[in-house]
Amino acid sequence: MIVNLWSTPRTGSNWYSAYLLNQYKKENKNTFVIHQYLNHFHLINYSKAGYSDWLYEYAPGLCYPAYIFNHLKQSIELTSICKKREKDESSEEEFRIQLFERHDHNKHPVIFHSHVAPMSDKAYDYLFKKANKNIFLYRENFVDQMSSYALAYGTNIWKPRVNLPVFENIDINEGVLKNLYERILFWHKIDKQGCEIVKYEDFDFNHQDEGMPVKQNKTNTFSQLSKKTQNTILYFEKEFKRNL
Repeated sequence: MIVNLWSTPRTGSNWYSAYLLNQYKKENKNTFVIHQYLNHFHLINYSKAGYSDWLYEYAPGLCYPAYIFNHLKQSIELTSICKKREKDESSEEEFRIQLFERHDHNKHPVIFHSHVAPMSDKAYDYLFKKANKNIFLYRENFVDQMSSYALAYGTNIWKPRVNLPVFENIDINEGVLKNLYERILFWHKIDKQGCEIVKYEDFDFNHQDEGMPVKQNKTNTFSQLSKKTQNTILYFEKEFKRNL
């Protein structure tokens, strides 16, 4: 079995992928989630131990996430390799597709959690057509989604935490917000006929099975941004409604 969860940033997709995992594990305990398998950034990034930021130029001491094939389990597995990448983006994408073909999806069902962009058309079409189910996740409140992203970007706090402080006057470059606006608009224009569509606002974040992340922002994110950033978000909201 293959399930795709298609989303954009700050839609609760990490929470919902964990929720889906718990549900599907009741049918097959070997079910697991792969995050952003063919996402552009995940094909080229590096990281440094102890740091959350991604880097895109290799330097000694950096590692990158790498997928390998476990012949005994007939399954894809994630590991870390601490050297310079040998494959370029196109070759890495093709390599991961080949791994996907070898994986036994009956014994080891996979939930692929992916942002719809940035991803090549080839990668998107491949994952979409291979899946038994495609689920599209969105956030109805455009301003809340943009504000949540702006706050996470400005504070570099992306992963769920409890007792987050309340920030003030967080200022974000317009180009960063324009990129997210374009990704959200792209999501809405994808053909979803015959697919399941779920909404962030319908989630019960109090439903906490084992391994579920917490809801990160419980305060008003828009109010923590600078006036300039707020105005930029409101501008893109108008553009979104005009172009939808």
